[in-house]
Amino acid sequence: MLRIRALLTRQVRRAVLGLVAVLFLLGVLVLAEVAGWQALRLYVAPIAATLILLGVDLLIAAAFGVLALRSAPSHAEQETLRIRRQALEAAGAALSITAAVPIAGMALRLGRNRERSWLSAFRRSG
Repeated sequence: MLRIRALLTRQVRRAVLGLVAVLFLLGVLVLAEVAGWQALRLYVAPIAATLILLGVDLLIAAAFGVLALRSAPSHAEQETLRIRRQALEAAGAALSITAAVPIAGMALRLGRNRERSWLSAFRRSG
């Protein structure tokens, strides 16, 4: 329990530090946008600078979107999916065999009971 508590404490600390890093990274991106806009404004009108930055941001977002859409499952993902399917099939087969055993036992018991009743009826008549 103590090890789990220490592990959770460390993971929470890592998550908080990562969140702070992401917040600062967002701040850097915002300031880079502002600096780019101010640099563009020296050469073009403010509205044109805004539209240029908007177009550049849209192109960057589209490029990352295309990369995200084209991301195919890795070999490791495909392999783990194959192993999972095999395990589920094996479990299903084992379950069907396990379910068949009691049914076969019941059928054998019924057959024995019928055989005994037939033999006892034959002996009585004979």
